Amino acid sequence: MAVITGPTGYGKTTLLRTFADHAKKQGAVFISATAARTENGVPELFGQLARHPRLPAASGPPAQLPADGDPAPSSSALHRMWKPVHELAAEAPVVIGVDDVHHADEAVLRSLLHLTRRLETSPIVVVLTLSSCSLDERASFTAELRSQPHCRHIRLRPLAAPAVAGIVTRGLGAAVPDDCLESFNRLSGGNPLLLDALVADARAARPARPHAVAGNDYVQAVWQCLHRAHPAVVDCARAVAVLGGDATPTPALLGRMLDADPADIALALQSLETIGLLEDGGFRDEAAREALYAKVPARERATMHLHAARALREDGEPAARVARPLAEAGTVGAGWMIDVLRQAADHEQHDGDFTSAIRYLRLARQAASAHDGDEAQLTAELASTEWQVDPLQVVRLLPELRAAAAAGRLTDRQTEDLVTYLLWHGRREQARALLTGGTDRLAATGWASRFRSWLYPTLLADLGGAPPDDRSVEVAVITGGEMDDDLLIAAEQVLLSTRLDDSVLVPALTALAVLVYTEGLDHAAAWIDILLKAAERRGSLTWQALLSTTSSIIDVRRGDLRAAEGHAQRSLALLSNRSWGMALGLPLSSSIQIATARGRYDEAAKFLRVPLPDGMFETLPGLYYMFARGHYHAAIGQHRTALADFGSCGDLMRDWGNDQPALVPWRGEAARASLRLGRTDRARTLVEEQMARTMSWDARTRGASLRVLAELAAPDERAALLAEAVSALEGTTDRVGLATTLTELSLARTALGDEDGARDAARSARPLIKKCGLEPLAAALPGGAPDRDGGEKPLRIASPTTELSDAEQRVASLAAAGFSNRQIASELFITVSTVEQHLTRVYRKLNVSRRPNLAKALGTPA
Repeated sequence: MAVITGPTGYGKTTLLRTFADHAKKQGAVFISATAARTENGVPELFGQLARHPRLPAASGPPAQLPADGDPAPSSSALHRMWKPVHELAAEAPVVIGVDDVHHADEAVLRSLLHLTRRLETSPIVVVLTLSSCSLDERASFTAELRSQPHCRHIRLRPLAAPAVAGIVTRGLGAAVPDDCLESFNRLSGGNPLLLDALVADARAARPARPHAVAGNDYVQAVWQCLHRAHPAVVDCARAVAVLGGDATPTPALLGRMLDADPADIALALQSLETIGLLEDGGFRDEAAREALYAKVPARERATMHLHAARALREDGEPAARVARPLAEAGTVGAGWMIDVLRQAADHEQHDGDFTSAIRYLRLARQAASAHDGDEAQLTAELASTEWQVDPLQVVRLLPELRAAAAAGRLTDRQTEDLVTYLLWHGRREQARALLTGGTDRLAATGWASRFRSWLYPTLLADLGGAPPDDRSVEVAVITGGEMDDDLLIAAEQVLLSTRLDDSVLVPALTALAVLVYTEGLDHAAAWIDILLKAAERRGSLTWQALLSTTSSIIDVRRGDLRAAEGHAQRSLALLSNRSWGMALGLPLSSSIQIATARGRYDEAAKFLRVPLPDGMFETLPGLYYMFARGHYHAAIGQHRTALADFGSCGDLMRDWGNDQPALVPWRGEAARASLRLGRTDRARTLVEEQMARTMSWDARTRGASLRVLAELAAPDERAALLAEAVSALEGTTDRVGLATTLTELSLARTALGDEDGARDAARSARPLIKKCGLEPLAAALPGGAPDRDGGEKPLRIASPTTELSDAEQRVASLAAAGFSNRQIASELFITVSTVEQHLTRVYRKLNVSRRPNLAKALGTPA
């Protein structure tokens, strides 16, 4: 006789069948039976044997067999049972194969032992397959078999690497690289059943490289292995699948999950590793785990997760680990679980996993009412966490938070955060009511008096204004106060103490604003890089979006339009338009300004078509948006509309009590629009007012104002004013303003016949124009574009023509240089129609009929 042992899937049954085919070819009679775990007693298994057509009892149930339910047949009954087999062996060799004999009960095993003791004198071979799983072990039966001299033990072992290579190569029909072979070896664990399935999946998937693919065949093979395994092994596999990566599946933990003996669990784990399903306590492939997990009924799965959480807590595991199975359970079974979820949420926030933190807090809040939890506190904590990822998520919680605040169930900090949420989403009156109703508490820290001026400056006046001696950074920014050294130091201190949470959001942004307004752009950008990296590590999308849009604003101010465009795009990608709330004007204003400066008017118009939240124009982001929109309208020649936009900026700033050019220099742009409309006196008044209001440290605004004054001046004064503007702007980071002023200076000197001066200004302007990506401005330079070898083309300087007006001279010079009417309109901030009218008069005065003749008529080299 032979006893074949091995784990499930190792080919015990295949080997038995192969031997049976061989025996039958040699003339033997093969009689087979398969023991099943669901079948008990002698009749079931021996009934299978007795149904062989060569046995005398084939016509019906053998009368010799004991009655159903009689587990212990006598020796005489056993003799009668096997007598037909012995009689058949007298005619031909007989092979008896019993598969999965470990499933048989004791009566069947005794019957088989009775037969095997009498094999020496009969041409009968008995082949049994037996699981090697310790849980299936029949110790006395196997010991008795092994004591018999004619018994041979065949133990099936995992396939060695060469065998795996041979099977994979034959199965895929091609040579397989060693690293790909290793993937088959690792995923199969040397189990032939699993290996065949992996080969089939690889054939079906046809990956670029022939590596192991755990597909449908592999999952079905896993099911097949478990179907024939011991029930404890199946339960253990399900428990490991449910536990996933939440904790190490130790026998003690799994035992408590399953209410089973840890010793049995240890044997089951060993069996699963031997089969090739587990490695280092986890499934070799996630596909198998997911398939098994999906088969566990939902209620049973939840119970197992809760048991796992309880066991982990009893083992002293940290809250973050205990919370994971609680979240998977989707329910809370005891009050202590709420505390665990809150602690875990706090831990995950600091580690940057806001998704898990939100999941834990939602579950805790859901269970709070049933387990005496503090629902108001949990709602506030959930809102604070969701705010970091998507401010729009908080909207559904606002009614509950307002009710909790009215009932005094929120802390001062949570009430402050609630006001932020309300203002962000345009609920100004609700926020104001909350502030005025709780001023005693909130004003105690000085917070209400300077509240969130970055977003809603009018609240400062609504709440009585700032105290006269308030020298805070926030108040200085919103009231346009003098930015002295003390405030710069205060701003630095705010940034040094910044920790990424909502309580320091506004102080950090206003501290950055101080650096921006005082031309400390590089310093501000360095701080943003530090804060942005911290926000990325923490996973706060809201902080990342706000810091990215601040970076965009900084880059616009220092003329790095390409970098500004990247930051603006990122900020809009991180949060949806609705999630931006009232702050949507920040990324949109940058995007509009960038597209306008680079001559991409269709793109700017696209941003202007984005729906805006109601009430945005009462906020600082709304102010920036209107200013950017005014630039766009001016660039496309809609100067009346631009003038209205700039005037609205002025109205808003006066209402706020902060009509400060450093914040938004609306007068200068309104003056330029007035010039285009022929309102020279109004333009002069506006720019003179702006000059008078400009702080001594604000060289940027001074330079921009001088540019407008130059347009108002006579030709012989224009170049001097532009040179003064260049001198002012060279001390700032305003590369766009400097490039524009240098270009205008070059044109002014060209008009005066100062060829050397024009060439010098153009030469200084070109690298700035290239760095900033100012395509329209590049076309306006009198000398045109650089030669291919990198050198500059000679400047085409138009000789002054006394018959032409200044405006006609500028248009004619650009037209002679080869610029289109649209390019001329963009450079000179006039409409295309105005360009055409000027050119008509130029042609008449110079007696030319076509544009190509302009250069000669103006005395410009062709």
